[in-house]
Amino acid sequence: MALIRILTGTVLSMWAQLIFAALVVAFVVFFGQRFGFFGDSIRLAPTSAANLDPGNPREVELFTLLPKDAILSIDEPQFIRAGEAEWSSSTQVIGIEVEGDARAYPLPVLAAREIVNDVVGGRPVAVTYCPLCLTGLVFDRTLDGQVVEFGVSGKLLMNVLVMYDRETGSLWSQILREGLTGPNKGRTLAVVDSLQTTWATWKRLHPDTLILDIDPRNDGYASYYRNADAGVLGDFVEDDRLPTKAVVVGIVLGRTPRAYPLPEVGQGGVVNDVIERTPVAVVFGDDGVTGVVYHRRLGDQLLTFAPLVGDPDSIVDRETETVWDALTGRALRGPLAGAVLQRLTATNSFWFGWRDFYPHTTVFGLDQPPPGPAS
Repeated sequence: MALIRILTGTVLSMWAQLIFAALVVAFVVFFGQRFGFFGDSIRLAPTSAANLDPGNPREVELFTLLPKDAILSIDEPQFIRAGEAEWSSSTQVIGIEVEGDARAYPLPVLAAREIVNDVVGGRPVAVTYCPLCLTGLVFDRTLDGQVVEFGVSGKLLMNVLVMYDRETGSLWSQILREGLTGPNKGRTLAVVDSLQTTWATWKRLHPDTLILDIDPRNDGYASYYRNADAGVLGDFVEDDRLPTKAVVVGIVLGRTPRAYPLPEVGQGGVVNDVIERTPVAVVFGDDGVTGVVYHRRLGDQLLTFAPLVGDPDSIVDRETETVWDALTGRALRGPLAGAVLQRLTATNSFWFGWRDFYPHTTVFGLDQPPPGPAS
């Protein structure tokens, strides 16, 4: 018995030492990377929208937190029909629809796996999500006629997901949508229209949708979303125009990034704006989490939008009084019935993530200049 007690105590002591050593290593790696000891310095492509001066590549740090593929992408996704799903109506999803094929990807699953390589409506896509910054984007996986597959690199650019393609090993920034290293450095991925919204909203828009069927059912980042932490690496830009984790809809047109804060604009709101002479409408769903951006020009007609009184799912243009579905951009009735507004690439993001990449961003309602003439 004494021998058993000694052995047990030895094993427990060893486990305690191992745990302590692991914590020390994690501490050293974290702070070493945070202050540049373990980061790899790279320069963005001259064409990157995140450069502060046009044509002058910005120097940034790539931080390695995990080995490549330590977070496994989903490469053979399985789906069930909406009626079989047990997700709550408030669960957030990334939804896409291609050629009548509608699919939803729950954020709790994406938070754990970050990338889903899929084919939707015959189109190879990568559904990507960075839980640290709330950024969700869907990309076309066809490059130069070849279908590529993306994985999780284990690296972060500031606090945002860095992907890699398994064909060339090139690293890609998710939020910038551009190649960072390797043969594909400086290339830009084509974005597929998607909607970061609630399960209830997506089902309303697409009753026949499929939904990704895989655990986990609980979001491991739920407590992180509620605290004030700026990712795992902290702030890279000091800018307190908004709270650290205020949710914004961010868009970049030309050299101009702009953030539209969801709490500031309010539920069911519409913003008519002009960015670099491009007329845009930013439309917010009444669920408090959904935001889409449209081009306000349809052919030769410049449109101005407003919420439709009494119908939170619709907007109306003041020029023709056509009624439009707020979140699909399709004209439902009126002179322009059947027309569809052009979507512009935008993403939800926590404020700290957006401002780190775009320190020169303007914020709607705070400091953006008055809209100039639309072209």
